[in-house]
Amino acid sequence: MPTLYESTISVFIRQLTILSSLLKHGITHAASPTNTLTESSLIDARLIADMQTLAYQIQRVSDTSKGFAVRVGKIEPVPFEDNEKTFEELLERIAKTVRFLEGVKEEDINKNEEEEVVLKTGTGEMKFSAKNYALNWAIPNFYFHFVTAYDILRAQGVPIGKANYLGRN
Repeated sequence: MPTLYESTISVFIRQLTILSSLLKHGITHAASPTNTLTESSLIDARLIADMQTLAYQIQRVSDTSKGFAVRVGKIEPVPFEDNEKTFEELLERIAKTVRFLEGVKEEDINKNEEEEVVLKTGTGEMKFSAKNYALNWAIPNFYFHFVTAYDILRAQGVPIGKANYLGRN
């Protein structure tokens, strides 16, 4: 049975690396003279008007993984500003998130598996064991924003597919 760290931090690091690769495909596509897409229009793209932009999705993937590590590992938060406007800035945010997660000690996550995590949202507080926070909040939210970023790239014509999503390219 995988540990809490293996099921979260290790997975987040891998998926963030894949997200970086997906963005690099977006960079190549936006730079192609065969389409009218620009870097800015791709970063600001949405699946539908009432959903958030590609940049927002990447920021939430970053924040969800960092937030999990901070809450469960009981470590000092590292705030990021959510002001990325270019692919270079988004890639740097992903890289900073990976560096942060790589510094998280496995034992700091695993020893707190049954500890209470309190998540404050705009609608109130939610309480979980760390394990349930991972399974019922952090992982689903991480993948929601990861998949939405992938879907925005695809919807804008970026030539990526399932193999890219799975990191098999």
